[in-house]
Amino acid sequence: MISCTVDNTVMASRVDSVERGFTLIEVSVFLLIVAVLLAFVTPRFRALTEYELKSSSRRLAGTIRYLFNEAVIRHTHYRLNYDLKKDEYWVTYLDEAKEFKEDPSTLSSRVRLPGTIHFEDIVTQHLGKVYEGETFTQFFPNGWVEETIIHLGDTRERHYSLLVMPLTGKVRIYDRYVDFAEKR
Repeated sequence: MISCTVDNTVMASRVDSVERGFTLIEVSVFLLIVAVLLAFVTPRFRALTEYELKSSSRRLAGTIRYLFNEAVIRHTHYRLNYDLKKDEYWVTYLDEAKEFKEDPSTLSSRVRLPGTIHFEDIVTQHLGKVYEGETFTQFFPNGWVEETIIHLGDTRERHYSLLVMPLTGKVRIYDRYVDFAEKR
């Protein structure tokens, strides 16, 4: 019986010494697999951020066209408000008391830009170029909207510019930074 106990102890110590760590080959293979996975994931991440930038631009353009039409149909003065610090926008309208109130409709609710997208600046006729704080674009009941350029950017330094046309309410989207001087 004593010899049995000694054999178990010797066997246990051999197992511990074998399972103590990884070999250099195992670590190298693991790092190679991680590198190959990163090579495939990185381009997809870039495409995802560009998709978010395009998508955010289109959604904002849709909101602008919607507000242009709503102002004319409802004979109401609207504003599309932008908070450049929080990277969000929302709609307000002029009520009977001549105060701007937040529009409760679902299509006008507050929208926060995705985490990788932000407002670079917004250029309006009434304030010029705004880099921080809050500003707005005005929509009038007579079918006119304040000419505005909205610059969106992402974490990879790509830019989209949205140019709001004053007479038609249409939005031109450029996949670069465009200023008022360039658009003419």
